[in-house]
Amino acid sequence: MADRREDRDSLYRSAWGRLTPFERERERGRDIPYPLSLHSLAKRLERVGRRQGWLPPSGPVLAAVSGGGDSMALLWLLRTFYAGPVVAAHVNHGIRGAESDEDARFVRQAALGWGVEFREARVDVPGGARRGESLESAARRMRYEALSDLAEECGACGVALGHNREDVAETVLFNLLRGTGVRGSVGMPERRGIFFRPLLSLGREFLRDILRCRGFCWREDRSNEDLRHTRNFLRHSLLPLVEERVNERAVEHLAAFAEEMRAYREDEERRGTELLAAAGVEESGLPAGIARSRLAGLPDSDRVLLIRALARRLGLTALSRVRSLELARLLEGRERFSFAWGGGITVCGDARRVTWARSAAPRPEGGGLCRKS
Repeated sequence: MADRREDRDSLYRSAWGRLTPFERERERGRDIPYPLSLHSLAKRLERVGRRQGWLPPSGPVLAAVSGGGDSMALLWLLRTFYAGPVVAAHVNHGIRGAESDEDARFVRQAALGWGVEFREARVDVPGGARRGESLESAARRMRYEALSDLAEECGACGVALGHNREDVAETVLFNLLRGTGVRGSVGMPERRGIFFRPLLSLGREFLRDILRCRGFCWREDRSNEDLRHTRNFLRHSLLPLVEERVNERAVEHLAAFAEEMRAYREDEERRGTELLAAAGVEESGLPAGIARSRLAGLPDSDRVLLIRALARRLGLTALSRVRSLELARLLEGRERFSFAWGGGITVCGDARRVTWARSAAPRPEGGGLCRKS
C-alpha cells in the first residue's frame, strides 16, 4: 500500500511539473473540485496505467484525437501524466469536407499548444468501403488501420483511445440486442494488441468537466447527432428513455455488467484458441480452411467458439449467436453448403473441407441466408 501511495505521489509531482503557469494557477485556486483535481486524477491514472501496461512509460504513446470532448480530455491527461513522448494522431475520414479539415486544424493547434507532436492521416471512407460494408464499419476499420500505420511510423508502444463509460454501456446494449452473446456483453476490452482505453471507467460529462474547469474547449461533431446511425439512436434516444423510465443508473449498471462478464469472455477466448490449435488452423488471413474431419465429434457449443476464434484471427465482423449456431450446425456433417458471412465473406463447405474466403459473386438477397446443395 505504501509503495502504491508513493507511485501516485510521484506521478502527481511529475504531472505538476508539466503544467503551464496558467494550469498551475487553476490547480491552486478553488475553481477545480477535488474529483477533477490533479491529485485525484493521478490516483485514477496510476491504477489504470499499471493495469493496462502503459505505466511506467516504455516509449512513445499515440493518442487518437478527433477533437471531441472525450479525445481532447484523453490528450490532456496523457500529456500531463505520461512521462514519455505523446503524439496526437488525427484521422481525417474524408466524409464531412471543410468541417473535417477544421477538426484537424483544431487538434493540431491544441496539440502544439500543449507541446505535443501532431500527426494526421487522411483516408477516403466512401471510396474505400468494401462491398457489403456500412459507412460506419468502413470508417472504424480504416481508422484503426491508419492509427496502426501511424504508430509504426512513430515507433509507438501503444495507441490510446478515448472511449468512456457511456461508450461501454452503448456497446453492451447494442451487442445484446444484436445477439452477440458473452463476447459482446463485455463491451470493450481495456487493451487489445497495441490499442488501450484509459478512460473506460470515466463518464462522458466527467471528461468534459476536466476540460471545462481548466478553460479548455473541444469540437462537437454534428454527425454524432444524426439518429440514422444506430449508436447515435442508442445514445440520444434509447438510453435516455431507459434512464428516465427504468433506472437512472442504467449506464452505470450496464458498465458494471460488462466488467463482470469479462472473465467469461476470457474463458471463451482461451477455449477458442485451444480449439483452433486442435483443428490445425494456422492461417491468419483469407482464404482460411478447416478439414471436416477435425470438426467431427465437437458439440455445437465448441464449434461456435471455434467460429468466433477464427473470426477474431481473420479480423472478420462477429456473427450473432443465432447465426454462429446456424453455421456451427452446417459444419457438423459433410454436406456441401454456402454461408454468407457478411462484409463480402462466404463460408463454403464440401465433403472434406470448410473454407472462409472473399465472395467471388454477389451475395444472395438478404445477406445472411445459407443454402445446402
